[in-house]
Amino acid sequence: MKRKIVALFVALSIFFPAFTEPELNTNNKEDFKISYLTGISSIITPSLFIGSWNRWVSKSSWAQVTWDDASHFYEHSWVWDTDWYWTNFVLHPYQGSLYYMGARNSNFNALGSTAIAFLGSGIWEYFFETNAPSKNDMIYTTLGGFAIGEMLYRLSIEGSNIWKPLGYILNPMRLYSDFTTGHKPVGTFGNIQELSFRTYVNAAYGFTTPQKDYHKIDETYPGFFGIELNVEYGDTYTHDSNTPYSQFELQFGGGVGAPSGEGFKKAEEKIGYNIHLFSNGMLWARELDTGDNTDTSIGFILDYDFIWQNFFNFTALAPGFAVKHRVNFENSRMEFQLHTDGILLGTTDFFYFRRNYVKPDVFYCPYNYTIGAELVGKWKWLFEKGSIIDFTLHSYAMYDFYNQLQQKASIGWEFINYATLTYELPVSRKVYLGLENTLYMKKSLYKDYPNVFSFMYGAGFYTKIRFTN
Repeated sequence: MKRKIVALFVALSIFFPAFTEPELNTNNKEDFKISYLTGISSIITPSLFIGSWNRWVSKSSWAQVTWDDASHFYEHSWVWDTDWYWTNFVLHPYQGSLYYMGARNSNFNALGSTAIAFLGSGIWEYFFETNAPSKNDMIYTTLGGFAIGEMLYRLSIEGSNIWKPLGYILNPMRLYSDFTTGHKPVGTFGNIQELSFRTYVNAAYGFTTPQKDYHKIDETYPGFFGIELNVEYGDTYTHDSNTPYSQFELQFGGGVGAPSGEGFKKAEEKIGYNIHLFSNGMLWARELDTGDNTDTSIGFILDYDFIWQNFFNFTALAPGFAVKHRVNFENSRMEFQLHTDGILLGTTDFFYFRRNYVKPDVFYCPYNYTIGAELVGKWKWLFEKGSIIDFTLHSYAMYDFYNQLQQKASIGWEFINYATLTYELPVSRKVYLGLENTLYMKKSLYKDYPNVFSFMYGAGFYTKIRFTN
């Protein structure tokens, strides 16, 4: 079966042509040719650089691959790994995006580039690590690489139009592909509807209550400072396209602050952190005619969510169906979105590991892999004078399935709600001040441990600089 999947991806990557778009940054037909050698070699180039760094500079033990390891790759069994959260759900998707962007720079389409990311991930798992090849890495490097890679690819084209080095910062594979192909990536300009940065200060309080046998834990986080990037690419309410991610939304940020004193590791007890990414991209969309003063689009979507912080964490790779509707009033407009998704693979924290109530005899990580469903609801009201009310809710029903469990972990259902409510006012044409509230609730129903309820509320204020009109 694995060989059939590989053969299918190879065929798709070779025989499917690159997509074209109505407004392109070139009229030269040579720039549209697929550079097969550059695209396929993009599988190896990032792996050689990253592998060499880990082998000879950082001297990581898992990177000391021998000829015997490589020549007997077929004897390695696939596992669900227990690597650091940052490695699995930030570094691996980013590494996949490098494979993906190398192919996209060579005029492979989105499907062919995803095939390249898949092959790149498989080669890395078999030939660049002494660890057993990882099932979760294959999924997140491939599909996470597609989501991150397509967004960065499109933003790099926009960035080059603003400041040439920015295109290379967003898409470092261009340092290789521009040289070998003799041309820059083909794409469009002027698609960014919103680009903003915000800095925020907030505080939070949370508690976790096991149903029995274990005591309640109260946690206070007295202060956090962070930054965040927000991008809306294309008009999501009037979108009509067969091209994946020709419309997407991206929210990415991180912060540091005072910890609660609790933690999985000693470092977590001494420093607070919060890194998050919420994104969605339309895979296929149709604009509907719903009458005067309204804009509506429907289609298939991929939601890729990630949040990693002291109190909780979760991730979700979730394709599904979306309805997006906008009502244009005389002095304001109101926007609605509803996404219904199935979670191909996700994670969430396992409380009894995260707070060291249970310690296995072998190395472990404080999270379980999950499957399930996701519901995303968005509501925004934009007023003529610039003030905005914005509410977003992410709801997850996640199942901790059996065959990925670590020693002493438990299967179970995890029901999560994560909501944000903001209100902002303009103080100038580009600068906004805002108030933000966040709410997190999770009910965990385990088979082998008492059920758990977790709650966190956070509040703060922020300054946002908006670079688009």
